[in-house]
Amino acid sequence: MKTKRRIATFLTVLAVTALMNLSSVSAQQKVAIVDIPLIFKSHVSFGDQLGALRTEAEKFKMDSMTAQQALMEKARLLEQSLTPGTADFKREETALAQQAAKMEVDQKDTMRGLMRREAQLHYQTYQAIQEVIQQYCERNRIQLVLKFDRGQIDPAKPESVMQKVNQPVIFYVQQNDITDLVIARVNQIATAQNPGSTFQK
Repeated sequence: MKTKRRIATFLTVLAVTALMNLSSVSAQQKVAIVDIPLIFKSHVSFGDQLGALRTEAEKFKMDSMTAQQALMEKARLLEQSLTPGTADFKREETALAQQAAKMEVDQKDTMRGLMRREAQLHYQTYQAIQEVIQQYCERNRIQLVLKFDRGQIDPAKPESVMQKVNQPVIFYVQQNDITDLVIARVNQIATAQNPGSTFQK
């Protein structure tokens, strides 16, 4: 009986010690949270660059529509000036068809280029943000960073509700939010690289 009691006591001590060690490790682990969309929105130059790209894309779409309308007008005038089925009509009609085909290919190629540039802008900006976060975490011995959204739930908007429901962060201590620190550092670096940039409101 005494032996069984000693074994039970020994196992209890081991369990308590393990729990204490686990609690100690958990206490040492530091977690931070960051609002990535807010950092993009607050970036010193990202908004301007993205806006310029989208303005360029809209202008290109308008120019493309104007060019297409011009081709349609040429086709209309062709039917009025030449008799369908004649050699001259077929020659001009073929030339218009070739112009239209080339225009379509060029338009698609240009749009793909604009989309690549926009994706590259997002990627480069995210890389810069990620680098700042990594440097901060290494200096402050933070082992884990979670993404979250500071915004409030709008019950009238299902997408807002679902975004909050699916967010991994349910509760946090304010001091664990490093968003403002990251924004300040990212903009400091971006401003040094592009002195003419202005902050986005």
